[in-house]
Amino acid sequence: MKKTTLKTLQKTASLLSVLALAACSRYPVATLSAPGRALPVNPSRVNSASARLPQTVPGQVVVNFKTRPSATLIQQFSQAHGLRLLKSSPMGDMLFQQTTQVATAQVMGRLKQDPYISYAGPNPIYRHNFTVNDPRSAEQKGLGIIGMGKAWDISLGDPRVVIAVIDSGADLDHPDLKPNLVQGYNVISQGATPPQDDNGHGTHASGIAAAAADNREGVAGTCPRCKLMPVKALDAEGAGNAFDVAIGIVWAVDHGAQVINMSLGGPQSDPTLERAVRYAFSRNVPVIVAAGNETTSELRYPAAIAGVISVGAVDNNRQLASFSNFGSWVTLVAPGVQILSTMPTKSVFMTENEGYNTRYDFMDGTSMAAPIVAGLVGLMRSRHPNLTPAQIKSRLEGTTIDLGTPGFDTNFGHGMINAPRALL
Repeated sequence: MKKTTLKTLQKTASLLSVLALAACSRYPVATLSAPGRALPVNPSRVNSASARLPQTVPGQVVVNFKTRPSATLIQQFSQAHGLRLLKSSPMGDMLFQQTTQVATAQVMGRLKQDPYISYAGPNPIYRHNFTVNDPRSAEQKGLGIIGMGKAWDISLGDPRVVIAVIDSGADLDHPDLKPNLVQGYNVISQGATPPQDDNGHGTHASGIAAAAADNREGVAGTCPRCKLMPVKALDAEGAGNAFDVAIGIVWAVDHGAQVINMSLGGPQSDPTLERAVRYAFSRNVPVIVAAGNETTSELRYPAAIAGVISVGAVDNNRQLASFSNFGSWVTLVAPGVQILSTMPTKSVFMTENEGYNTRYDFMDGTSMAAPIVAGLVGLMRSRHPNLTPAQIKSRLEGTTIDLGTPGFDTNFGHGMINAPRALL
């Protein structure tokens, strides 16, 4: 990991309250957007993701009468067509709800033959298009590159989905993490002390995966409504061992983690660690691991363990990052350069010895790319809770943006993650 700058977002998919406006030329429709800064990413929601979401309110019909009807006429009209009046607009248009199981298209067809009606049509759904109000969200370029704005139109995450970050712990008092934190574990102290981050790396990875969004604080995580489980297996200098990591994996699985992220590794495998990873798979928990930063194709573990999602890094131009490991064992890539995220609010090893800022700062590394993927897997778990780890891995591989040589290659694996396609 290295120090740098940048990263972007969007967010959304919140149904706007129903407008009882007749969809005719007399009442032109305007695109709605909430207050916020303009996005460098195209904010349009006219895309394959939104096209698959409901476009009209089921069973609702907007009707405009040729002349203002009496209460008696409305009652007779409602009974004749199997409708119930919900509300009227100041322009005289009326919103009805179907009370029968007759197909809406058939009801519309009958209404258009009614001599009292000048217009009848469905009630369109309008959705917010807004930027998150986290003040530094415009600096988060990586999320824009993978289409997180469109992905957030589909899901912002489910609070029942817990992402365990096995690292140096997390700043348990950070205002951008605290709303999403659940009970964690300090492997090093065997639970005698909380998993408070004294290094900085774990806090940064945690924020990338699931910092709270739209809270007027700092940044937004990839899965902003998922929960975070900090598991401390690395010490203040960012070092640990495979056995402690294995204990952390099993503890996380046994305490409700549905996604595991590990931005750590080394050149040697370990049977205990491999068994722990297989245990996670047996409990239906996918494991995401950083590929490492040595610019080598030599195997790194746990990233090279069969079945894990091994993540390399690309820069903001979709080029393989100069430091990223590569090879046939790397599954895919994600942004890992100039990644802004949370840092401990108090001085720790990385702020004291490596020049990083408290609260928020930028880092480079596959350590940053992996939690982006873990956050995306959290969104996938939120939308498709029954997917197995193998199905999640296959879906990610099959929905990537192909980079480099067509198909799988040893630089980019299956390609760069495409967030909205992975969710759909």
